[in-house]
Amino acid sequence: MKKLLVCTNYRANPNNPSCAARDSSLILSALSKQCQQNNLPIQVEESLCLGFCQIGPNARLAPNGPFFHDISLDKLSTIIIATKKFIQNEG
Repeated sequence: MKKLLVCTNYRANPNNPSCAARDSSLILSALSKQCQQNNLPIQVEESLCLGFCQIGPNARLAPNGPFFHDISLDKLSTIIIATKKFIQNEG
């Protein structure tokens, strides 16, 4: 099953950025809703650190799909378009 993983990792130290501190749970919820509204056969799941904390919030299409960085609610349509292409191309 294909997945859209959204980092929800939280770091307590304010000097170390984390996706959760940048509202990734809101992004997770919004992406899940948009995928359902678009009838996309993909699981939207929270993930621990994806390794790009400095440029988060981050998400990734899995398996072996692209990463998305510096996500905000106004950029979700780009991720939905990429998700549709990922589903079509991964047979």
